[in-house]
Amino acid sequence: MSPASPLLRAGIVLATTLLPLSVFASPLRLQLLRCDSSITDIPELSAQTFEQRTTYGLAQAVQLEKDKAQVVSAGDLDGADLLVMGKMGRSGTKFRLVYVLQTNHEPKLHTQLTYEFSTPRLGDRGVTVMAQDIITSAVKLEEARKTQAAMLQPAPAPVVASAPTPTPSPAPVASTSTRRSPIPAPETSSESLLDSAPEETSRMRQQPLIVVHTGLAGLWGNGTKNFGLGAVIEPKWNITDSIAAGFRFDGGFTFGSSISQEQVSASLGASVATLTKGEYLFGDSGVRPFVGLGAGMYILMGQSAKATQDGAGATQEAGRYFGVAPQVGIDFGPVRLAATYNHILGGDFVVRQDVSVGVEADRIQRNYFQLELSGRLFKVNGPRNRSIPRI
Repeated sequence: MSPASPLLRAGIVLATTLLPLSVFASPLRLQLLRCDSSITDIPELSAQTFEQRTTYGLAQAVQLEKDKAQVVSAGDLDGADLLVMGKMGRSGTKFRLVYVLQTNHEPKLHTQLTYEFSTPRLGDRGVTVMAQDIITSAVKLEEARKTQAAMLQPAPAPVVASAPTPTPSPAPVASTSTRRSPIPAPETSSESLLDSAPEETSRMRQQPLIVVHTGLAGLWGNGTKNFGLGAVIEPKWNITDSIAAGFRFDGGFTFGSSISQEQVSASLGASVATLTKGEYLFGDSGVRPFVGLGAGMYILMGQSAKATQDGAGATQEAGRYFGVAPQVGIDFGPVRLAATYNHILGGDFVVRQDVSVGVEADRIQRNYFQLELSGRLFKVNGPRNRSIPRI
């Protein structure tokens, strides 16, 4: 045999070894194990319909990605590489759908996909897109399982050569090596994974990560019985689903008058507030009451005049003050209703002018009350908020 033959054989073996494994890899075998639903009053979201729509979506997604996955029958548990389980329930005014994916071979790994939607049906496009997400996540999960399994494989035992002996049949020499057994992954049943899914997802973010509320407010200046109109804008960061921090900017004007046989009086006021604010929301979904507290600077301006048979008087006042603004309200999601009381504590710059001829004008009241209706102008959802695309 020529000297090049061993070289040629080694090259062929090396080339064969380095060929991409995807050429020989078979599609991932998926099995839909079960689908549960706690929604009983909407037939389109029942457990039976949920399973049928999921099966349809998987069939459509497999047709689009035949090289990645295939669906095996429910009775062939040993023939599946990855198990898929689904659970559906309510999340306030919305519906929540959770898919739990678990590898069928050791080491057992699992992950989950969560969706929220408001339309009480599962459309063809929606279930197909979700099934494509399932296939993509399943392939990644199986690759991670194979990587961990390779890392847990015991190292090959070193071969210990035996010394030559004069006996015709040398006895085999036993090799002494310590093998480390792979650490078994903790066993987790599919039922326990699926049952734990609602508790796990109930802690997901309901509020947007960043939100800006803006709206109109009715003003009432207590004491002078002034009424008016204003506007408010509140950019906030929702630190958690219950705690928010941000700013409050509002402005408005008030006007009041009184006419009787003895006297005539009128007053006019304007206010601008720049506050830092914190909020706490009660509950975890749907309609949520909340309380808030703001503190910061106020710019107030006012004028009042009064005339009687004994004379007349006028008062003008303007200044910069510090105050606090406790608030209570109800958050309906896109819209909220709130009541705020602005309590002025003191001023660091105040200008006051009084003019009177026999009669002093009424004192200008600084505290005022607001009843506001606002909505979301802008929001940024958190990284774990996810919705079904166009179901």
